[in-house]
Amino acid sequence: MNGEATAAGRASNEALAKGRVGIIDVGSNSIRLVVYERASRAPLPVFNEKVLCGLARGLDATGRLNPEGVEMALANIDRFTTLARNMKVASLDLLATAAVRDASDGADFMRALASRPGIKAHVVSGQDEARYSGYGVICGIPDASGVMGDLGGGSLELVALESGGIGASSTLPVGPLRLMSSGKSDPKRIVVDAIESVPWLRERTGKTFYAVGGAWRSFARLHMEQAGYPLHIIHHYDIPAEEARAVARLIAVQSAKSLEKMPGVSRRRTDTLPLACLALDRLLAALKPRNVVFSAFGLREGFYYSTLSPAEHARHPLIAFAEEHSAGWRRFDLAPSEIFDWLSPVFADESQADRVLRTAACHLSDISWDDHPDYRADQAYVRVLHLPAPGMSHRERAVLAMALAYRYKSDPKPATLDTAFRLSDGRSRSYARRLGTCLRLAYNLSGGAPGLLPKIQLRRTERQLRLLVPTDARSSLGDVTARRLQSAAEAFDLEPVIVAG
Repeated sequence: MNGEATAAGRASNEALAKGRVGIIDVGSNSIRLVVYERASRAPLPVFNEKVLCGLARGLDATGRLNPEGVEMALANIDRFTTLARNMKVASLDLLATAAVRDASDGADFMRALASRPGIKAHVVSGQDEARYSGYGVICGIPDASGVMGDLGGGSLELVALESGGIGASSTLPVGPLRLMSSGKSDPKRIVVDAIESVPWLRERTGKTFYAVGGAWRSFARLHMEQAGYPLHIIHHYDIPAEEARAVARLIAVQSAKSLEKMPGVSRRRTDTLPLACLALDRLLAALKPRNVVFSAFGLREGFYYSTLSPAEHARHPLIAFAEEHSAGWRRFDLAPSEIFDWLSPVFADESQADRVLRTAACHLSDISWDDHPDYRADQAYVRVLHLPAPGMSHRERAVLAMALAYRYKSDPKPATLDTAFRLSDGRSRSYARRLGTCLRLAYNLSGGAPGLLPKIQLRRTERQLRLLVPTDARSSLGDVTARRLQSAAEAFDLEPVIVAG
């Protein structure tokens, strides 16, 4: 871990030196300002505000942007620019997508922006919009493999994803706002014909479909409410494809008044959500994927991802997040790499995915030091379960949160961990308990000081969890060490043994 972490750290420091960055995303239905703490492998938004302008309303009928929408958009862009300047944003990009690039007066809109200082304005082509959205999914879900669909108000971008890269892509003019204002009577036929016009989709059946875009995020929230799902985090929300289709078909035929009565549906989405669900149903019918995974990362994150170095791309986003933020959560000089290396012999048989979680846990292992001692386990669990970090599934969130709870308390109450229990399986819970109790032992032995753990070894045999201690240090171990070793051994179903020599 040491050499890799150092190299990654150097690349990270070079990439992050520019400070805060911002994007004004000009879509067909809304414009949004998002400010990130920095452009990094794990971008963390510090400000996010959206205004509904409806630039694409009437576009198919008139060929032009909605005049009222243009006026509202320009006024809010001026406001966003002022906000970004006051936030000391070092770089502010504006990305104009389907509505602006397709409108006959899109160039006039961009000329109006050119007169405004402090903005780097870009009209994003359909190909680049698909590419950025695909990169956004990879930024947040590095092992993504299947097909990504990003549904905006004016268009649907489709991209093939495989092993951290992107393949074939297409842009289809079937955004809900465009369908509503087209004046054509059969939107279903329009959507079906558009999807059937993409030949490469037939080669990507049976995989995962990654859903991006505000309308599909609204669908995910509605599904969470209907299913009683315990964790309201959209990113990496995963449901079976047939279940997604069944709900999408139901929503596609609902009226706006009916949708207003459904929990989890935003009133701002009641007019566009049925068409968004129609598009989702038709896509799933064509792709026949195993499951649908929703991504909170898309165009904006992908834009920054495309600017990062290969060294940054190679970092795992969860580890990058933990590395970049853990310094502020530590009270001691004990390096995460020292804890990681000390634990490695005991976890030699872990999977690569578990290794990533263990790395992150070592970085987060003192996250609740400044909470009240009686509540540290609870606070660590809640904080980690809800981290705004990419790169982990909901099950992996549960594992990491449980591990940090066990790090602060050997026997947290089952009721405290209820959400994590519901999101995980028996093997995951066992791994979390083992990792957490071993972290708890590491802090007892080291006192948070560097250089002490390498003098003591933790080893695992078929029947025993052994603590190998120098003879001259044996007498300094107290009852607390014995109890924490016992807790760790019980997590492995082993006998605790202290060996001096």
